[in-house]
Amino acid sequence: MDTTKLTAFAQAVGADIKEVKQSVSTKVETSAMTQAISQAVTQAKTEVKAEILGEGTPENLDTLKEIADKITSMGDDAGGALLGKITEVSGRVDQIANVDLVAVYTAAKA
Repeated sequence: MDTTKLTAFAQAVGADIKEVKQSVSTKVETSAMTQAISQAVTQAKTEVKAEILGEGTPENLDTLKEIADKITSMGDDAGGALLGKITEVSGRVDQIANVDLVAVYTAAKA
């Protein structure tokens, strides 16, 4: 898997974090920054989860454990079903890895 885009994203985030750290001491209280970071992390986790699971995923299948339990309970064809799910998840991970996160991040902070 090509990691060039992920590396560029990490470098862009690192540069912005460095800039934020330099200005945070004079512009923002620590508690306000902590709250903003917490909200950003929560939003990012929600977006990644939604991207991985896709639209319309039932609530009873929104964790890997629930998916594994469902596959196990499917009976004799559990092996084939598991392979199918792994292939599907792998495809979604590849899609996420190919997203130009630098462009998305730059657009979001603009």
